[in-house]
Amino acid sequence: MQSEFSADAMRDVYNFIKGNWEYQLLFGAMGAALLIGLIYIFLEWRRVKAIAAMGEGGGLEYHKHPGLGFSLRAAAPALLSLGDYNSVSHGLRDAAVLPGAWYLDFEYTVRGGKSNHRYNFGLALYRDERLAVPEFELSPETLLDRAGDLVTKRDIDFPERPGFSGRYALTGPDKERVAALFTPEITRVFEGLRGGWQVQGAGKFLLVFKRGLVPAAAYPAFIEEARAVFRAFLADPRNTAASPAPAPAAEADEGEVAQAQLYRMIGGGAGLGRPAEMILAVAFVGFMIAVLYALLMS
Repeated sequence: MQSEFSADAMRDVYNFIKGNWEYQLLFGAMGAALLIGLIYIFLEWRRVKAIAAMGEGGGLEYHKHPGLGFSLRAAAPALLSLGDYNSVSHGLRDAAVLPGAWYLDFEYTVRGGKSNHRYNFGLALYRDERLAVPEFELSPETLLDRAGDLVTKRDIDFPERPGFSGRYALTGPDKERVAALFTPEITRVFEGLRGGWQVQGAGKFLLVFKRGLVPAAAYPAFIEEARAVFRAFLADPRNTAASPAPAPAAEADEGEVAQAQLYRMIGGGAGLGRPAEMILAVAFVGFMIAVLYALLMS
């Protein structure tokens, strides 16, 4: 009896929707949203699988939850302390070519009222106890940067190297040390890079990053260009001290991983912040409301 009632009810719902173009439009929009969300999730799954496979064949170790051996928010470079919450995932540890380097997905979240704002980056990180670089930040120079520098005079320019200074804004609290760090050999490396690279350094850290997650097809070039930047700084003996090489990376701390997963579940930064998950959640809730309304009206 219950199955007959259910079948009749669903038949009534179908006939109600069929006779109302507004509901046909609504269900079409929700179906498209669900499809977009599922495609997004599938493509991200493929991207991660491809990155993991790349590591297996190229002297790189894949870690879903990378154990970097230090707290992100306690590290000196400014990027690692942004947001109310941040995390790294899907990392490749450079075990053969440039030990001490990681290539990662980095994300930070800013809480804002009823919604959170998430920012993703493709991040290459190099940490070595032998490094000793002054705090600096390098980014592609925009018209807004040039206009602002007329007042602030923060940008460090090299008139004899217009190819570098015309493309990048270079800043740091100790201008003399930063200017000495960027030798002609290092600036030539940056002149040869493609795309909108940003670089930060402080103490034993060097970061090379781009806004947005790096597609799997672009990952080999991402790694090679990041390695070129790291090597340029390491080639100058003034940037390294005579101390032991970095210790092997630690396994991911179980407490930190559990905390990150809990934060995602309660919506503290991830969770429904992802575009695909938001699309799926809204479409599903809308679908259930529409079905209940159709049942009541049929």
